[in-house]
Amino acid sequence: MRERIHANISPEVVEYIVNPKSGPIMFRDFRLMMEINKAHAIMLCEEKILTAGITKKIMSTLKEMEEEGPNDLTPGIGSEDLYSAIEQKLINKIGTDIGGRLHTGRSRNDLGSTVTRIAIRENFFKITEELFDLLKVLIQFAEDNKDTIMPGYTHLQPAQPTTLGHHISSICSALQRDSERILESYNRINLSPLGACAFAGTGFPINRQRTAELLGFDNIVESTLDSVASRDYVSELLYSLTMTAITLSRLAQDLYLWYSDEWSIIDIDGDIAFSSSIMPQKKNPGTIEHIKAKSGHILGSLISNLSVQKNLNFMHCRDMSVESVEPIWNALKETTGIIILTKATIKRVKVKKSVMLDRVYKNFSTATELADILVRNHNMPFRTAHSIIGNVVAKTISKGLRADDITTEIISESSVEITGSPIMLSNEELETGLNPILNLENKSTAGSPSFSETKKLIDLNKEKLKTHESTLNSWKNKQDIAKLNLEKTVNSYI
Repeated sequence: MRERIHANISPEVVEYIVNPKSGPIMFRDFRLMMEINKAHAIMLCEEKILTAGITKKIMSTLKEMEEEGPNDLTPGIGSEDLYSAIEQKLINKIGTDIGGRLHTGRSRNDLGSTVTRIAIRENFFKITEELFDLLKVLIQFAEDNKDTIMPGYTHLQPAQPTTLGHHISSICSALQRDSERILESYNRINLSPLGACAFAGTGFPINRQRTAELLGFDNIVESTLDSVASRDYVSELLYSLTMTAITLSRLAQDLYLWYSDEWSIIDIDGDIAFSSSIMPQKKNPGTIEHIKAKSGHILGSLISNLSVQKNLNFMHCRDMSVESVEPIWNALKETTGIIILTKATIKRVKVKKSVMLDRVYKNFSTATELADILVRNHNMPFRTAHSIIGNVVAKTISKGLRADDITTEIISESSVEITGSPIMLSNEELETGLNPILNLENKSTAGSPSFSETKKLIDLNKEKLKTHESTLNSWKNKQDIAKLNLEKTVNSYI
């Protein structure tokens, strides 16, 4: 194949371009190339480009090579890459007159693009299933803590009472959007570039739709140039993985603060913690730190992918076909790691419910409800009520008291200072304002942390997950059927 060049590949090219594709990657690409070879041979025979006899010989030899595996293939030594090594072995077994016909009506360009799409499709299914498993764990954790009262925060300062169940359910809502973004990428991943050849198609009467069907694709990439010149589906999936990782890094940061000695509202099991070589008291949240950090690797993969593509001519080139795709493999690995580590961590979190509740009682997060009571029950403008209760909080803190030490007298005194007139709340109104349980139940807004709305949010997350799983399973079933049909058709030639 290198007759035009009349030189073997240099050792530097072998080491830095060819060899990195060895090992597990070579086994994966070998398997996928063999599937594509079989589908291509079937189509060539059906379109009468190859005879049945030649196709039978090619098929039986491909099956034989599959059983032998890629161990004896040596890309870079007499061949440029894995494809070339496979073709050379096929020719060595059955001769050029038969083996040399398999490459009719295709190029390494469309073959390589097809291998990439199928490999990403396989990883798409694996990582989406892992994400769905994590969502199940998080939804269950939310349900187990739907009535676990805790402070809610804005600007990292106590804001209003909420529940741990509502907080985690809200994160699940964000993860559902991440899941939807990943799912939406499938329709653009699962398109076949095979038959585009170098970029301009071929004069042979090939059937691109047929090879797409045999390989489980939903359709073809319509433009032959676009088939080999674009990898935007990789960027799209990378972006979706990045957003997923960022969402999980934010959850991890919450856990990181909550586990700190200063917050101390959760604990973790020892089997996900790390010790110190010098400080015997340490129980460090190792998994949480890795979850936070790994999101940076995935973001880096996205930036790397986009940076390689910037300013490339709209054509096939190794910048696009190889280098722009390379970051996705590490991103898939790191995202899988984040998902599995998050799942393991959530299963080992121990919630300190009494500590959480005590924080709500003492940290003035119920103050907004007190102001709302003045508005609802005493026909007061909210801005005036806000000023009175703000003054109440300042007075209480200055006296070294907690929120649950607020009295009706302090409120009346503050009202005089702000408006010139006293206002007397009943003990029942004061209890409603300061009691976090009653405080939450007064939240009637859709999607709020009230117990009833939190349950609706949990149920909604369950329903969305069920729908997403159904979609994924339908796609997987189609893939299973396509694989069975391909194997059945192959066997009919042998």
